[in-house]
Amino acid sequence: MAALRGFGADRSDRSLYGNRVSMACTRILPASGAAVVVAMPQNRWEIIGADGADALWLADAEAATGEGPGPDCHRSGAPVRVPDFSAALTARRWPLLAQWDGAAPTTPICSIPLRLGAIRIGFLDLLDAERVLAESHTLIEALAVADAITTLLLSAPSLNGSLHDVDVDLWWRPPLSTRQIHQATGMVSVQLDISAAAAYVRLVGHAFSAARRLDAVASDVVARRLRFFPDADPDTEVGGPRPVRGVQG
Repeated sequence: MAALRGFGADRSDRSLYGNRVSMACTRILPASGAAVVVAMPQNRWEIIGADGADALWLADAEAATGEGPGPDCHRSGAPVRVPDFSAALTARRWPLLAQWDGAAPTTPICSIPLRLGAIRIGFLDLLDAERVLAESHTLIEALAVADAITTLLLSAPSLNGSLHDVDVDLWWRPPLSTRQIHQATGMVSVQLDISAAAAYVRLVGHAFSAARRLDAVASDVVARRLRFFPDADPDTEVGGPRPVRGVQG
């Protein structure tokens, strides 16, 4: 636990990066991957960090679709245990998540809410978590780790029980893909003259229809390889996103 608690010891230290927190989880617990995701305004999710390719895939898919064991445990306030994630996707337990591009993890997953009483700020995903599912004492250890992460996040200045007003740059550096998704959301909001929440939905919708990862679509928008147009563009009479001339989107 000291590996986690030590991160918050010096509040002047800006080196607290989410990936390090996730890596500490996989050192403390019998899991091959971990991801920390927090709830943000307008029904958005922020990936604080992930350790392992499968954990990053799951966090990315959950953040984009709002589906999966992580969002479910956040809403219910209780851990969600998935012994066979592949079977859950095949059974369409989370239909949008099942359509997400890329190779889904096949290992047992345990998602634990990050909460303090009635305050719910996000969730911790643990992958290859068979022992967490099977052993009560290991689950208790995982719950303690989640509590430590929650305390760490809630100790941020001006947090006041939510992550809506915190200056996240004081505490972690979001991955490049997450920063690009935020930037792309803002650009699409301007291009379509719509709210950030609606622009995010348009990004996710295009990623699904094009069978591409959300971060790849966001990268194209930020690099101006892809632009979104209103549904009735006066010049072309073709709506929706289109690649910039001479560049494939």
